[in-house]
Amino acid sequence: MVKIAFPTEKGGLDDVVYERLGRTPTFTIVEVDEKTGEIKDVRVVENPGYKAGSGAGVKAAEIMGDNKVDVYAGPNPGPNAYAALQYLGVKVVPGFIGMKVRDAVKEVLKQL
Repeated sequence: MVKIAFPTEKGGLDDVVYERLGRTPTFTIVEVDEKTGEIKDVRVVENPGYKAGSGAGVKAAEIMGDNKVDVYAGPNPGPNAYAALQYLGVKVVPGFIGMKVRDAVKEVLKQL
C-alpha cells in the first residue's frame, strides 16, 4: 500500500490537482494498492496553512508527515517545503496540475 497526497481545492477523486502546494485549501490523500492499482481509501484533509502569512509549504509538509504520506504529487514545492518533505521521507513526484485526482493516481503509480 502507498499513500499519495494531492493538493486540491475541495478534495476527492473528482477534484483536480491544485496549482500550489502551501496555499492549497485541502489535500486529497489516496491509499492505493501498488500492485493492482486499486484505491483502498480516500481522505480529504484541510490545510490550515492555506491562509498562513508565511511557511505555508512547510506546514503542508507537516500535514503529510502527520498523515504518514509516502508520496506527494503536485506542483513543485518550494525549497523549504522540499527539504521538509525529504526530511520526512516523502517522495516528490511533480506535475499533474489540472488533472483529476483519480487519473493522476494512475500516472503516479507508473512513476513509482
